Formats: sequence, C-alpha cells, structure tokens
Amino acid sequence: MVRSWLLNKSQPHLLSRWNDRLAQLPPKEAIYGNIIRRRVDEREYIVTYPEFVTLLGMLADPAWRAQRAPRRWVNLSHHRRTINAAYTEAEHRLNVPTLRERLHSHTFSNDALFRWTDPLGRSLMLVMTPDDHDALRDETQQI
Repeated sequence: MVRSWLLNKSQPHLLSRWNDRLAQLPPKEAIYGNIIRRRVDEREYIVTYPEFVTLLGMLADPAWRAQRAPRRWVNLSHHRRTINAAYTEAEHRLNVPTLRERLHSHTFSNDALFRWTDPLGRSLMLVMTPDDHDALRDETQQI
C-alpha cells in the first residue's frame, strides 16, 4: 500500500518525507541485463518502511479488520463512513494533514487504502438502497 503511494506519487505529504530519506541513501545500483543477476531496488522499501510499519499496525488491529469486511450487502452511507474513518485514522497515525488529495477522482478509488476498506471490490459497485440513491444525488449536486 505505502510503496504504491510512492511509485504513483499520489501522496504529496508523504512524498516529501520519502524524497528526503531517498537522498540520504547511496545511489541506485546498476541494472543488469541478465535476469539472473537483476536485483530489486530495495531503496523504495527502505524509504517507506516507517509508514509501512505504522499502517501495518492499523491494518492488523482486529477492530479495524472488523470494519474492513462489511456484510454481504453493504449500505453506501455506511461504507462512506468506514472509508472516512480509515483515512482519518491513517492520517492521524502517519501525522499528515490528509491522504485524500484526489477525493473526487478515479485515482482516489484506485488508492490502496480505499481498496483495503472493501477487499471484495464492491466499493465501486455497491448494491444501493433508496437511501443511498438519495445520498448519491445529494453528493453529485454538491460537486
């Protein structure tokens, strides 16, 4: 999750931290043409490690795991609250003002933390109740 944020450059508040750490590491090793000698650039893992451990603590917490797995048919407004709570907790633990830079874009729905809130991928195609239709209509009118 955290490494994908680095590679996609989707979290500017964390990206500046990672760039600072990256500058302190030795330069990237040479890339070999031979697949047997090719090595993974571990620098990405090294610079994101503190945030990885922080989020791992959250994601492994039984209370958060229980929120992650919604019932078979999920209510859209309940799922929005779950997403909001997960992001709020992650922002608090990572000490960043926001992890929701692109909240109203396709990029946000492809965010690793967003996808974690619904492991079955129903986030984008929720079965909606009439209340959910009203909530969606209200949201689109605000945009």
